[in-house]
Amino acid sequence: MFCPNCGNQCPDGTKFCQSCGTPLTNNQQQNTQPDFNNQQANYQQPNQQYQQPNYNQYQQPNQYRQPMYNQPYQQYPQYPDKFNGHQMGWYKFLIYFALFAGAFFNVCYAVLYMTGSIYETEQIDPLTVYSLYPGVKAVDIVYGILLLVLAVFMIVTRFQLSGLKKNGPKMVVALYGLNIAIAIIYAILISCTTDYMAFDASTVGQCVLPIVMIIVNKVYFDRRKDIFVN
Repeated sequence: MFCPNCGNQCPDGTKFCQSCGTPLTNNQQQNTQPDFNNQQANYQQPNQQYQQPNYNQYQQPNQYRQPMYNQPYQQYPQYPDKFNGHQMGWYKFLIYFALFAGAFFNVCYAVLYMTGSIYETEQIDPLTVYSLYPGVKAVDIVYGILLLVLAVFMIVTRFQLSGLKKNGPKMVVALYGLNIAIAIIYAILISCTTDYMAFDASTVGQCVLPIVMIIVNKVYFDRRKDIFVN
């Protein structure tokens, strides 16, 4: 039999519970264990409302998806020999060689003039020239600075052309115009600081070639206005 108070199992015929002292009667003599299963049923786990989230709904956003590297990059053309029906040989010559070479030689001449090495020969040295004509050294320094500016302008023009910028062809024409201006400025300054007339065949040659290049490039790029639209 079991105590109705604490559930302790007591021998049959016992009048008091040996555990808690509760009086026992014959009507309470039960040979079965209390139904703890019913009590456990009263403490069933409540229905949880927090279900496991569906991780499939968190799909990877579009902006983080792997790019399609197989698509060709078409922002700028790859400088073919012929583009939009136009021959591009002269254009490629300018951006790959002529402008880089021109900038390099201008830097070299700038160094020669600014250091006086342009006058160094077996018969004469820079100190002799500068002692006879003190103003020439200042003129050479100014000329060297102008050549450096021209070299920088050439590099900027090159990248304007390679990017198919609208200003690229205009900068090519301006580049050769600047060449003429620098040659004339140098000739004037040398004529003013010495008794030597600097406007000779060399100066004329320095002006004629840029004039020809201005005409050639103006005609060439005017026919390709549909390419330089960026």
